[in-house]
Amino acid sequence: MTTEEVGDPYEKILQNMREYPSDIPMKDGKISEAFREFITLLFTPEEAEIAQYLTIRPQSVGTISKKLGRDQEETRKILEKMTEDGVIQDIGGFSYFIAMPHLLNMGFKYSKTFERMGKKGAELYQQFFIEEKFYKRYESSDDGTPLTRIVPINKSIDHQSMISNVEEIHGIIENCMGPIVITDCPCRNRTEILKIRECKEKYPIHESCFQVGLFGKYFLRRGEGRELSRKEAHKIVDNLAQLGLVFTTENIESKMHQVICCCCECCCAMLRGMTRFEDKNENCIAKSNYISKVNQDLCKGCGFCVERCLFQAITLENDKSKVDDKKCYGCGVCAVTCPTKAIKLHRIYRSPLYKNPLELMQKIYQENRMKKEKK
Repeated sequence: MTTEEVGDPYEKILQNMREYPSDIPMKDGKISEAFREFITLLFTPEEAEIAQYLTIRPQSVGTISKKLGRDQEETRKILEKMTEDGVIQDIGGFSYFIAMPHLLNMGFKYSKTFERMGKKGAELYQQFFIEEKFYKRYESSDDGTPLTRIVPINKSIDHQSMISNVEEIHGIIENCMGPIVITDCPCRNRTEILKIRECKEKYPIHESCFQVGLFGKYFLRRGEGRELSRKEAHKIVDNLAQLGLVFTTENIESKMHQVICCCCECCCAMLRGMTRFEDKNENCIAKSNYISKVNQDLCKGCGFCVERCLFQAITLENDKSKVDDKKCYGCGVCAVTCPTKAIKLHRIYRSPLYKNPLELMQKIYQENRMKKEKK
């Protein structure tokens, strides 16, 4: 069924969103009713009348105004208001689009969207994302290509190993496109709303998620978040690393990052694919190209690294730490606070980085959609 054949604006929005490489939440071959309600909660009927003409690809105001049959300046004001309210996305105010994956988190780190979504939005997310297992498609392709990757911190890397700026958090902070804006963590915010957050005493919600590049500009233009100098961002990274949070970002090597996440094992939409869900997704996130190794002569068997490892990859044997290479994701959380510096990350190639977001999305689309279309 084409969008032209659909009369309901909400149905058109859902059909347009289905063009995203990872599709939208489905159940038994049909669009998830929980996700359908989520979209109804997000868009008012008046907004849906406009949003039905948007696609996942940015369109100019002129193009959209022709579809709407409205004056271009009037269309611009309508689109800007919807962007201001966090229900659609823009690129610098020149083009607009519907963003299926990002909207899952927007309602829990952007205040105006949160006013709409609230607890009901969190409950619906819990249903289609976790109960109906959309997390698998959100995290990786059907063939196992992860959308995001683990990014270690240089303090955890052995001094003899090569440190790649595109694969280390301080290097990414230094080289990513600005501005760098710090916001609240949407994942911990969501579990907090549902009163199921496990990490209340360990990790912060406030100022623990970085928006950079185009996303950073989006938040700044709307008076949300706080812009950081790169020096300030480096300091926050060090503080969050000490707490034991894991850094993740898009699985690309270019500077065109949008979000740099500071993740816990109990709330993160990505990591929980391995750390919490019974039906595990081993490809929930790409392992870094580093792996933890223990200097047995330096190790005192304190077990601090065992406690900090989110992936349960470290055990104590004969009062010495031992790393399970298959379980280690190379985040470096274990090494950051090792009192004797006995455990360090060592360079080992395990997962590719894609050149840019377009190459990654083309790969995901091919693995999720094109193969099925050819059958």
